[in-house]
Amino acid sequence: TVMRVTKFKPARSFNVAITSVIVLAITSLSDYDEYNPDITGGAGEQVLDILENIPSDSERQSVSDAPNRTRFGGFRFRRPASFTIFRAHGMAASEARAAGDVSSLTFQEHGESSSRKGPHRQSAGEDSDEKQAAALMVKHSSDIYNISGSVEDEEIDPLSNDYVGIIANYFSVGLMIGGSTSLLYPVLIVQGGATSSLMTASYAVVMVFWSYKIFFGFLSDCFPILGYKRKPYIVIGWFFCASVLIVLAKEGNDVDPSHMVMMFATANAGYVMADVAADGFMVWVAHREPIEKRGKMQTLVYSMNKLGQIAINILILLGFSGPLMNCAGYEPDPRVPCTDSPQVIKRVEKHLLEASPTEWCYEMCHASTFDWDLSIPEFALSICFVIAASIPLYLRLKEDKVKAEPRGQFLHAFWKQLQRRAAWQVILYGMISHITFGVMNAAKMPANYVWLELHTFQHQIMVIFEKFFFFVGLNLVRRYALNVSWRKQVLCGSFLVTVFNSLYFIIIFDIWRNSWFYIFTDVSAMFMYTLNFLASHACMVEVAEPGYEAITYSLITTASNAVTPLSAVISYQLLAFFPSLNDQESIATDTPAVRRDFATLHFWVIIINLSSLISLPLLPRQKKETRELVAKGEKSTAGGLFVILSAFIFLIYSTAVTVITVKYHDVYGCAKMLGGGGCSEDESSVMAVILIGAILFYCYGTNFYLSFWPILRGKRRFSWQMFL
Repeated sequence: TVMRVTKFKPARSFNVAITSVIVLAITSLSDYDEYNPDITGGAGEQVLDILENIPSDSERQSVSDAPNRTRFGGFRFRRPASFTIFRAHGMAASEARAAGDVSSLTFQEHGESSSRKGPHRQSAGEDSDEKQAAALMVKHSSDIYNISGSVEDEEIDPLSNDYVGIIANYFSVGLMIGGSTSLLYPVLIVQGGATSSLMTASYAVVMVFWSYKIFFGFLSDCFPILGYKRKPYIVIGWFFCASVLIVLAKEGNDVDPSHMVMMFATANAGYVMADVAADGFMVWVAHREPIEKRGKMQTLVYSMNKLGQIAINILILLGFSGPLMNCAGYEPDPRVPCTDSPQVIKRVEKHLLEASPTEWCYEMCHASTFDWDLSIPEFALSICFVIAASIPLYLRLKEDKVKAEPRGQFLHAFWKQLQRRAAWQVILYGMISHITFGVMNAAKMPANYVWLELHTFQHQIMVIFEKFFFFVGLNLVRRYALNVSWRKQVLCGSFLVTVFNSLYFIIIFDIWRNSWFYIFTDVSAMFMYTLNFLASHACMVEVAEPGYEAITYSLITTASNAVTPLSAVISYQLLAFFPSLNDQESIATDTPAVRRDFATLHFWVIIINLSSLISLPLLPRQKKETRELVAKGEKSTAGGLFVILSAFIFLIYSTAVTVITVKYHDVYGCAKMLGGGGCSEDESSVMAVILIGAILFYCYGTNFYLSFWPILRGKRRFSWQMFL
């Protein structure tokens, strides 16, 4: 099965057959991991030694392809099959990897290195198996799985005094993420009665600078301060964030909700700067972990991030579950008369108006849990206190001084990094999967409030459980599934998340409307999403090369984060086709038409989410496969340009749309392309259709070209193994 030989003659072909049998025997005795084949250690070294003595493709081609040329006494051979026996049994021996894996197909098929000489050409960008093995053999001297590049680098304890500041940084980041996003529900939905589109856009805006991590990574790597690339930017970022929070505190408790959102977005720039610099530290530490343990540092910092979010959500739970936030029109000062605003009165509980028509605003409503409230200034200053307490830990971080690298030289080197297939393939997977799996039903939050009476207390309980079980899930994956195939993790996670999201149909059709039932389904879905999250982020560490940790990691996460607001844009643009779902009053009517529209929207959201699984062939299976992809050194200028242009266009588009939706909601919020019901009766939905269709076409078209077009052209065979 290794070599297909015609006109077999014992005299010369016997040596070839014996060599094949020896290679097969050695391969079968090798202790291979099914998904993490290590062909550079153990028996694999003997395999490579044998490989050196096997005729190359060009040598066999010179024998077989010319019809009138003969060797070995006149006997002719057909071209032998590729030597895939050096790959793992579960992938290459069964040809599953060859059938479905796109790791050898590049944009170069239309580009620079597709013009290989000779009558029998390899597909563009596809190295022969001999070349792949030779690349791995050259890399063997420094061990392709030791990313730090030195066997003398020792594993670092992240909880030691020199590096505990990294952990503290991620905890503070969790405080800011959880504080800025979780405060939106009580302020916008409960107190302000915001529309579905405004709420969804606000979530995207307060996180907007996560989409610009690449620029902060460039600052960190190219402009060292006093010789340090990490510490100064962590400190500066947190000082800036704390300054914005102090300004927000001075605005008072009556700050306009839209202005509060924009202030949180500004603070986001500061702590993203600190996070990017800390990412460089995190990747640097992770590179010094043995490959069998690599991923523990990453799960540790993400766990601390979630722990910070849990802590701040407990504060919101206790501080914003009182009457001031949850009772429409509540007035703590009896000297101030009750408001007569129709927008407020229509949201007041009916029994309060009936019991006291003139003094209803001084009574606690059913939605409030406590009789006290935390003001927004007090909330902002409490986060500032934690930030200030953490500054000494950042200052004592251990970091070696470096010289500033020439900017042009650094950018040129970084561009070479981006052209690597290992980089742009992972980036494209992150972008496509995040766009499609990130689309959500934007009408759920208002529906939860009017259908389930999900008030601040219950909502914060739900968010705390989400973060806690996400924290637990990360640590379970860290302990038991660190080396499980990433594709299998995403596949299982996506299906399980979809199952729990589908249970919302029970709420839509009023089979069982219970807030605790919804909390159960939502928390369960978040717990299952742990598999998707860690699998899609773990490969980023393997791709980042020493010296380019912060900017490479930032590039990959920037590409993924850039499409997060894009998913939000799609989510509320879908409301243009269901105008009855955009405001709380319309959803509260709960008519059969409203339920039908809600169910239709929820169905299509689930279909779009499941379509993210089509991109799984772009995701490497595990750490070793990612490092082998890096070691092959495949490059494509077209691939790098495509990624840069895609990320840039999506970034500008999503930022502009979300900021306009929040900042100018009173003016443009009615537009259908922004998720509104239309500013006029004859406003067309064509623009919304074009925008949504263009983004989805990008996702499905790019993935089809890379994963399935080679199958249609006969260069690969379809196999279900490409999804496992």
